[in-house]
Amino acid sequence: MKINKGGPLEKFVRFLFSAATLGFALYGLITGDFRFQYLMLLGLSGVMAITGMDDYERGKKFWSYASFAVAIFCLVVAVQIFFTDYGL
Repeated sequence: MKINKGGPLEKFVRFLFSAATLGFALYGLITGDFRFQYLMLLGLSGVMAITGMDDYERGKKFWSYASFAVAIFCLVVAVQIFFTDYGL
């Protein structure tokens, strides 16, 4: 039984989140300026959520729940960094 890895929209969104995450991570590492770290974590959260949906469709329940947990954790940390850095 062959299982597809999502349609073209899912692949595009995964690529978009992955490219943004990698771009913000490399920017922070090269320049030492981590003010966009929360955006990197938002991108990572999106990638992990898409991975969780993919794994759930494939029947890998444990890894899908683990991916969703990591996505929620990254989202919470990104929101916390945003509110802490900008004093909101």
